[in-house]
Amino acid sequence: MSGRRWLGVGCALSTLLAAPAASAFCRTTTCDPNNPKQDCRIEGNCVVSGKPLAWRSSCVTVGVQQMGSPANGFSYDDVAGVVQSAFDTWMSARCGGQPPSIDVQLLGPVECGLSEYNSDAGNANVVLFRDGPWPYIGAQNALGLTTTRFDTQTGDLWDADIEINGENSSLSVGDPITGDDLLSVLTHEAGHFLGLSHSSDASATMRPVYDPTRDGSSFRSLDDDDVAGICAVYPPERVPATTSCENRHGFSAQCGDDQPAKNESKGCSIGGPSAATPGATPGLLGLVALLALRGVRRKRSPCAEPAHRVA
Repeated sequence: MSGRRWLGVGCALSTLLAAPAASAFCRTTTCDPNNPKQDCRIEGNCVVSGKPLAWRSSCVTVGVQQMGSPANGFSYDDVAGVVQSAFDTWMSARCGGQPPSIDVQLLGPVECGLSEYNSDAGNANVVLFRDGPWPYIGAQNALGLTTTRFDTQTGDLWDADIEINGENSSLSVGDPITGDDLLSVLTHEAGHFLGLSHSSDASATMRPVYDPTRDGSSFRSLDDDDVAGICAVYPPERVPATTSCENRHGFSAQCGDDQPAKNESKGCSIGGPSAATPGATPGLLGLVALLALRGVRRKRSPCAEPAHRVA
């Protein structure tokens, strides 16, 4: 599908944190301007109220749904290679000569084909394709959607999933690019996964619009503004709260309903120092015609806040 596309932004109570005056990047925060119950302060294109989102550990894992994308002819191996390249691009950024203080490790195939967060079962951060009907009304032209779940009091990220629209897209892997470049889409969505929102910099990979006829492979690499963003979220001098790569409540390649039940409460209150209810925020990639997407909502899980697409 040709034409300009909106790129993804994260999911639930989160919004954006102001960047330095000289930069255009925005961080996703716990304040959601699409939630009428929240009064978010916005400066420029960035939300500057709430807690900024980030993974508290020095390392996080991501898996790829084992089916790949049959509709696009992509095997698991095809997709896994592109996912690895997308995250490697962010990990290769240099912050004053040093890498960001976060590492992303690619796991093997994941059985679960849902974007979900389980408070009483294992979890996985998953990249998956929606080859059937794209379930998000009003976003049929979206290329990708990143959903993050987090502690609403601290901004600590708990879970993140990237969904790619395999039905309404003409995706391309490798060179030459013959449609919407999957590596470009996933590199952008990886930025949301790591805690960044959209940038107003016209050259940034985190800008909200991708035009395959104009941008080609330009989203595969980072602009200076993208580098400034990832270095602000994970500066080299950051002291991570943990060095564990373990998913919250443990890793499982299975969906929550397919896992053995744990003897834990099924309520929405999450244990831990803050006992916070998780938030959720969605990221998205679609056509310019989707300007009206702001405020579209859906439920992620019984424990998730309403998710919002921020175009």
